[in-house]
Amino acid sequence: MKASRRECSPSSAPKGRLSSRGSSTSSGVTPYRQRLDELRQILLRQGSLGLLLVDLSQLTQVEHDHRSSAFARVLSSVTDLVTELGSNEIRSSDIVSVDDKGGDALLIFLSPKRRGTQARVSDLQAAAVRVEDILNGKLASMRSPCLPSRRDVSVGFSLVFFNPLVMPERLVTRLVEEAWECVRVQRVQRDFQNRCRLQDILLEGQLSTVFQPVVDLRDSTILGYEALSRGPAGTPYQMPLTLFEMASESDMVFELDRSCRRRALLAARELPPEAKLFVNVFPSAMYDPEFQGANLLRLLERTGLGPERIVLEITEKYAIENYAPFVKALRKLTQMGLSIAVDDIGAGYSGLEKIAHLNPRYLKFDIELIRNIDASYIRREMARALKTFADKMESTIIAEGIEREDELRTLVELGIDYGQGFLLGRPEATFERPASGMAPCLGAGSSA
Repeated sequence: MKASRRECSPSSAPKGRLSSRGSSTSSGVTPYRQRLDELRQILLRQGSLGLLLVDLSQLTQVEHDHRSSAFARVLSSVTDLVTELGSNEIRSSDIVSVDDKGGDALLIFLSPKRRGTQARVSDLQAAAVRVEDILNGKLASMRSPCLPSRRDVSVGFSLVFFNPLVMPERLVTRLVEEAWECVRVQRVQRDFQNRCRLQDILLEGQLSTVFQPVVDLRDSTILGYEALSRGPAGTPYQMPLTLFEMASESDMVFELDRSCRRRALLAARELPPEAKLFVNVFPSAMYDPEFQGANLLRLLERTGLGPERIVLEITEKYAIENYAPFVKALRKLTQMGLSIAVDDIGAGYSGLEKIAHLNPRYLKFDIELIRNIDASYIRREMARALKTFADKMESTIIAEGIEREDELRTLVELGIDYGQGFLLGRPEATFERPASGMAPCLGAGSSA
């Protein structure tokens, strides 16, 4: 996912309040140890205590990427979501707290059921499933630079009986620890199920490829098409971000990347003459025997594509993080005639000197740099500077994510030669011509 480095504050975060006692965290919720007296009373009164634990550990990366204040805002938003679940899930008499591990979980201690019967373990399990589904659905709809990719929360559950021989504080601690163990077991089960699902997708050939045109902004001709992978249609795995996140969690990025690359090459048999094929790859592809020497040439022969028509795309981030081995492996591929495009230029990484030594044929501007570039002086000047940088090392700029005519007009005025985006052509299973919406902008600018 192409993440922005902007200050984050969820734009669609709901508003909600929690009553708290004593000192509270930045989310407005007190640590559960400060509410032990209330928890003790529930234990004594009903003989047991149920707990739903909302694991927020998947969200803590926000703190590393955007500072603690950003994480505090995300935690506050999730807390608001919990308090707004409604009376079917959370009642005003329930006690909502945070754990004592730095706010990695919200704890919902359940008050007695309205009808006076004891909560069963099956009730707790069903409630945990409902709360998890609701929270993840709402989190998925929250737009924030802090959450550039999907970060699911898990909800565990546990129950403890009152035991007069054990201190109430120890019983509550046991309750929290068992809820964490429940989350751990659920995560292991979910990861295993996802791995099996991904294996089935690969074994059954359920991947497909769509192609988005890369257009010459000067005369509307087609430079080439970027191959974009898709999972099974109508499933949560259809979009590549979800697929590759699942592959990363299952340690199957190499296998998925290889299958996507192979599918893209074979699906490009009908590529129009002279058009180039842009193929996204991970650094591990450089060491794949199938993607080297005679094996690669044989694969290309099956598609009818010469090496000179293949452009390998790798993100700026991956190119920098794997720089030394990447350069060595890259040299062999370029000697065979393949070209290189570095993606996500302008996304916030600072490795332009290293990028220059890769000698890429193309630099692809990140979508965040292009969005509303017509209204942003800073983005225009960044694009102008990067264009000068590209010209000096004889690379060509491709602007990604063009969705509006004003963005297109601005890019033409800046002298950007090539573009890609919904305005110019959506990803399709066939090789589409550019959209007519770009025509009024052609020839409108200079090469300044």
